[in-house]
Amino acid sequence: MRFPREKALIINKINEYKNNEDYYAIAKMKNLILENYRQCDAEIYEDLIRATFAIGNYDETILIGNDLIAKNVETFTVIYYSLLASLGNNDIYQAKSIIKNSRLLNGGEIKNLYSKEGANYSRLLAYSQSLPCLAMALIIVNFIEGLARELVNGIEIDGEYLLFRFFDLLNMLYEIGYPPEIIRELAKIMKIIFNIDI
Repeated sequence: MRFPREKALIINKINEYKNNEDYYAIAKMKNLILENYRQCDAEIYEDLIRATFAIGNYDETILIGNDLIAKNVETFTVIYYSLLASLGNNDIYQAKSIIKNSRLLNGGEIKNLYSKEGANYSRLLAYSQSLPCLAMALIIVNFIEGLARELVNGIEIDGEYLLFRFFDLLNMLYEIGYPPEIIRELAKIMKIIFNIDI
């Protein structure tokens, strides 16, 4: 079987842009990647959604995530960045919609890790070393589920409150004993979403 030419071109361009940290160039490849989605690997989609999020284009990140979920090309990394983009837009309802439409998140065992009865950051710690993408996605899912409950109880969730809760999340994960890689990743995300230096 021949390696598809278009796929090879996409991979080479993405690798070149990643080496140069040119996230805008990767994001501009969106149409080419989505037109060739049957030939592309999950890593290509993940690079696209990660780059689009990194440049702060949250609406486009959500659109890419929804498109991939609709095409049944869903990974925990795709979910993670889609949810982060919803937080970047301060749109908890959009985030809840992504959770509801995700096939991966609505599988039996996975759903138990974020449902109200089973949600617990300590339970997710076991996955932080072996399945970090799963752990990261579920940390954000649990965070959003908590925010949604607060929203239902009448708490106004503005940017300042969201920043406070995100700091609280980082502190809690640190105290529980999450690996430094996860804490650093979430701190980096916080810098992007809230445009702050920490």
